Amino acid sequence: MPTEEESLCCKEWDLIQPVNEKCVTCTEEFPALIQKAVLDTFFFVPKINWKRRPKPEGLNGQLSIDQCRLVAYRVVLEWALKGERLGRGSRTPLPNCVVSVIRRKYPSPTGTYIGFQEAEEIF
Repeated sequence: MPTEEESLCCKEWDLIQPVNEKCVTCTEEFPALIQKAVLDTFFFVPKINWKRRPKPEGLNGQLSIDQCRLVAYRVVLEWALKGERLGRGSRTPLPNCVVSVIRRKYPSPTGTYIGFQEAEEIF
């Protein structure tokens, strides 16, 4: 990862305790979290606090690859938080292993990624 903040190991991630010192991406639950069907469903959940209500940007009303990647990040964060909220304006980087697996599954067509941004950098 390009920054030290983004080079977080899942074993150091405060939001989840590693199971038997196993990487979070190697758990039984993780692959199911980032499946396309889960992402399609999660995209339309009203609880997710999107800035604006986005519409699928892919072909035939499907999620674009970039939308899949964004939703996968959110699904994993929701899973780690167990439904709790970080709080308005609070953000936390995902572990490097999580980001890497999601990026491999849903790669940017341009090869460019934004990376972690603090809340004040976005607003």
